[in-house]
Amino acid sequence: MSDTIAQSICYDFKHEFIGKVGSGAFKDTYKVIGENNQIKALKVFRHGHSPKRSEREIDAMVMCNHCNIGKLLYVSEYRYDNMLYLFTFEEFLSGGTLSSRLEAGCFSRDEVRFFGEQLIDALTHIAEKEIVHRDIKPDNIMFREDLITPVIVDFGLVRNLLDSSLTQTWLMQGPGSPYYSAPEQLNNEKALIDWRTDQFALGITLSLCCFGIHPYENENEAPIEVVEHISRRDPISARFILKSKETQMSVLTKMVSQWPVQRFRTPEQLMHAWANTFY
Repeated sequence: MSDTIAQSICYDFKHEFIGKVGSGAFKDTYKVIGENNQIKALKVFRHGHSPKRSEREIDAMVMCNHCNIGKLLYVSEYRYDNMLYLFTFEEFLSGGTLSSRLEAGCFSRDEVRFFGEQLIDALTHIAEKEIVHRDIKPDNIMFREDLITPVIVDFGLVRNLLDSSLTQTWLMQGPGSPYYSAPEQLNNEKALIDWRTDQFALGITLSLCCFGIHPYENENEAPIEVVEHISRRDPISARFILKSKETQMSVLTKMVSQWPVQRFRTPEQLMHAWANTFY
């Protein structure tokens, strides 16, 4: 059904429909070509999505204006078969995902330095807006066509710290991708969630770029066991601590500490520590 709706939207907006490029829990993404041959991403939200969450996702994208954060171009509703469907036009990122890049192996130290600087700067911008992305992971980091500029996408789980939470307090686990989620997110400790929750997820992501291993993963462990370690606030694995010390990347160990108070207090402190690691 979403394919037909997307094609109909393209017809009405005089865009060329190219095809589907991805699907998420609540929306499908299509590659389209608009005015002046501008390539765009058309995202059509399925029925069953949370209107409140979708509203906050769009509000967050509108608030953010940063070269390392995906840009929202247009948002509206489209009537099809007497039903309204939320849809957006966003910039199209042709460089693929970080997940795909990691399939080829770890990055060089210079690449990690550059990616880290860019993404920490984006995180600083997000934190200034009093929002928490809550789903930073390789799948949600894409690249522009230059293949070197990382871009954070998908604000579907965003938390606005100035608004009431949409997550029920009685839930045992908060929303997010468990393998990358901080302990306070896994345990739905809402009072502890702030920008340092995103810092944790970025630390996990950059650790995979550096070493190809999760900081809480012991040898031959399954992802579910790793998540259990994080949830219980078990110690970071000895092999990760050794690798981070040997490569002078202890900044990562602090980023993924069990408690928010143990991580970098401000984005500026994180950026300073990151710069000192490489220079």
